[in-house]
Amino acid sequence: MRTFALAVVLLPWSAAAVFAQERWRGPYDEIRPFAGAFVPLGAERADFRSATMVGVQLAADLTRHFHGVVSLSWTHGHNRMFTKDLTHIWQYDGGLEFNAVRDMGRGWYLHPFVGAGIGGRTYDYADHLAKNTSCIAAYGSVGAEIQRKVITLRAEARDYLSCYESPISTERRSRNDLGLTVGVAFHRR
Repeated sequence: MRTFALAVVLLPWSAAAVFAQERWRGPYDEIRPFAGAFVPLGAERADFRSATMVGVQLAADLTRHFHGVVSLSWTHGHNRMFTKDLTHIWQYDGGLEFNAVRDMGRGWYLHPFVGAGIGGRTYDYADHLAKNTSCIAAYGSVGAEIQRKVITLRAEARDYLSCYESPISTERRSRNDLGLTVGVAFHRR
């Protein structure tokens, strides 16, 4: 797990260093509020239900094709383990996005992108019998933006691989889930 997480972080950052020679008229800072769904996969479906997610990303143009991104999201989750099933899931991470730029005419631009990053996740259980836990998480993402001037519409899918500490047995395991979001980006020039 640690080797995978290290590779997820170092590979995009080393690629960014190669492209850092290509300076362009940035950086344009962005704020990206979003909303979407937390979708547990595999073994995680036995412990959690799908739920709503909201959050915000901050991004900075490193080059014309690379963004540095930090994210914070909150999921209004529900677990299947306790009577009081409410679980606040906090996701916080940083990463890189690589995007292409396609001029669609009349001032519209399409930006398909892929990304990767690493961070952490905290499970905050409402039930007093549950121990709150935090662990490392890594993600890969794919999505697209449609931009006109300083406003952008975004759609993103993030596939998270995280460690998960059971609040009952304290055993640590790897878990997988998706974050499917839509949002806007506001560019500051």
